Amino acid sequence: MNASALLALPVDTQTSDPEWTSIKTLGYANRFSVWDSEFRYDGRIRVPMGIKITKVQYAYYGRDDLAYINAVEVPRGRMGIDQEYEVVDLTFLEDSDVITFTLRGDLNVDAGPERGQYSRTYQLGVKLGLSDGTTRLTHVEVEVLWPGYDPDSGRIGRPFVRLPYDRGWGGTPNSQAGFGYVSDNGYIADKFIIDLVNPRQGRENVAGNNSDHVYYQLVHEDGTPSHLTPAPVKFNVKGHADAGTGNKRILDAVNLRDEGDKPGYYRFLVWPQSTNTSDGKTSSLSWDPDKPEDAFQIGSVYFRYTATRSAGFTVVPGGPPDVRLTAGGRVGYPGVRLETSEGPVPEQTVQVSLPHGMGLRFVEEGNPGYQLTVLDSDGVQKNYVGRLSQNGQTLTFSKVNVALSGKSSSSTMWVAVKAMDPDATGRTSLTFQVGDETSQSTPVEVGAR
Repeated sequence: MNASALLALPVDTQTSDPEWTSIKTLGYANRFSVWDSEFRYDGRIRVPMGIKITKVQYAYYGRDDLAYINAVEVPRGRMGIDQEYEVVDLTFLEDSDVITFTLRGDLNVDAGPERGQYSRTYQLGVKLGLSDGTTRLTHVEVEVLWPGYDPDSGRIGRPFVRLPYDRGWGGTPNSQAGFGYVSDNGYIADKFIIDLVNPRQGRENVAGNNSDHVYYQLVHEDGTPSHLTPAPVKFNVKGHADAGTGNKRILDAVNLRDEGDKPGYYRFLVWPQSTNTSDGKTSSLSWDPDKPEDAFQIGSVYFRYTATRSAGFTVVPGGPPDVRLTAGGRVGYPGVRLETSEGPVPEQTVQVSLPHGMGLRFVEEGNPGYQLTVLDSDGVQKNYVGRLSQNGQTLTFSKVNVALSGKSSSSTMWVAVKAMDPDATGRTSLTFQVGDETSQSTPVEVGAR
């Protein structure tokens, strides 16, 4: 691809970086049933030197027009069960301070979904007051699931895992200690609790009526998995339809340091599964372990955590010009543009996902293999071979040099795709996740002639 054809979209890193302007989300409890209406959030901010957090609030009812509740600061690593936050790390940079925190508390977002719906979605606000009089605000999307199977009202009853809370589930020192857990030595014991619920469990002649396992994975904040779980791990746990916790399982003790894992923040992700008793096949109601967006985050660990001192960067649509594809036609190269005003940026994990329902497919151009191409600002090009997910929708590339080597540098990256469905038409894009940063690709016109 000719570098002169690339689309340049300069972005001011400092004004677009959520660490500077709002709150950078590291992880949070993203999906749970109405039984487990609880808030868990891990975040980070960058502030001028000497500025402190003076107040932490969150939207108790999941709405900005109703009450925000205050959380009380407690010592790092306390693992309490009330409305609390902990400052996990304070890192001093040359021109700023980075404050990393964990937040927990009760929620009241347990209303049933609308008729014909399985869940209800909330944009849940987190608000920080700072000592210079300013306020930081961000929102995260929380999906609250209905725990029953009611086909008459369209509530389909997918399997789910519960979000442990308070003290009634086991765990040390309480049932919710596995979220925002601080482990300076890498040892994790009696923290991760998996309780698998399937509202269809045991019902005859119903699809997806048996659950007996999940998949789980520990994933670093930069997108790379722990050495403990290089791929999602199958874990047997007995499913049930009621709200009891007698079938829960607590993961065995592990040590991230002994495994050779790098320090940082890790999300504990789980994908609930169900099968059909009629044929033993995996039900379409299962959550796909090849899709990060299907995961339930029910825990997190700060392992020897210090906020990254590496440079921030931005990812925006860019790379080759708009891509036009027709079924059986030429290969297209949708991509993104990366920029940094700090540099250098270390190696990153890159995931590229196809849009659903547009009939696109990745194209192998390696010998063999699917490739990610990275082009630096001097026109030097390098290719990386990736791994295709089982469903063919996502490519993962590890240890990618994103070619942001200086204090002010840019690069582009792209993949090869083709159109396969002659009936698919419209404007779409691929999704690129580079480390923690996500962007849509160059626009793709499907079916245009």
